[in-house]
Amino acid sequence: MKKLVLSIAALTLAATSAMAAERMNPADRRRIDKARERIVPAVAKEFGPKARFVHLFGQGRNMMAGVLAEIPEQPQATDDVPLLAIVQYDEPTGAVRVVAREFKYREARAVGPSVALLDGEGNLRLREPNGRERLLAQKVGGDLFPTAKGDALVATLMSNDEGHETSVGIIDLNGRVKVLADGPGIDATPTISPDGKTVVFVSARTSVASFYVTTVEGGESKQLTNVGLENYMLFGGAPATFIPPPVSSHHMEWLNDDVLRYNAGGGEFWKINVRTGQAAPDLGGAQ
Repeated sequence: MKKLVLSIAALTLAATSAMAAERMNPADRRRIDKARERIVPAVAKEFGPKARFVHLFGQGRNMMAGVLAEIPEQPQATDDVPLLAIVQYDEPTGAVRVVAREFKYREARAVGPSVALLDGEGNLRLREPNGRERLLAQKVGGDLFPTAKGDALVATLMSNDEGHETSVGIIDLNGRVKVLADGPGIDATPTISPDGKTVVFVSARTSVASFYVTTVEGGESKQLTNVGLENYMLFGGAPATFIPPPVSSHHMEWLNDDVLRYNAGGGEFWKINVRTGQAAPDLGGAQ
């Protein structure tokens, strides 16, 4: 399947490559290493020696992992989306269990006790604990992020035409879809605060991928970072005021209702206050 949503990271390639120093919080490195140690042998046992664990979706007890049937011999085109089987990884205990054995999904996230599964055609289904599965929404681009209550999730939505414009919306467990942000170009990578009131997303509407903030009611979007920057200003190195966007919504976690922690690429995590726009790398200590 061809990729329907353009990566906004491409719009800041010059900046992010200039900032790609290998700085990682030691605690993050340990978490990643431990996940590999536990998931890799479980995947080989369940799916065979050619299968590879390639992606983590979410955090903690309800983390999901994507499994590729095998690494292709030839590099895939940039507009190809690999289809995955899904396993659940319980980070506290290390337990790994198969959720969806077929290689047909792009993403998965735990939503309360259920699992939201996004297939390669943009169909979002909810698999309940009793095994029943039902369609929640169609033309979903990805970037699934559940509410803390587990009663809905925000996501990137695909446009109805053949273009690459996307919007940000919230989908409840009854399948109701509400668009929260739909500016020109790409709005994507949403997340929602633990109190369920604030939605933060990334937009390329100013030509530089930046954080924007809106409300769960879909109020007017406000640019939070990189205000005043234009794409040409990033060539030759990012200015000191540049705040990198997240690589995906799957590596975001809220520390409280105001502070979001996210993966800015190269293993480097940042913290941002979504009220003030203040942000800085979260390097941690040599713990």
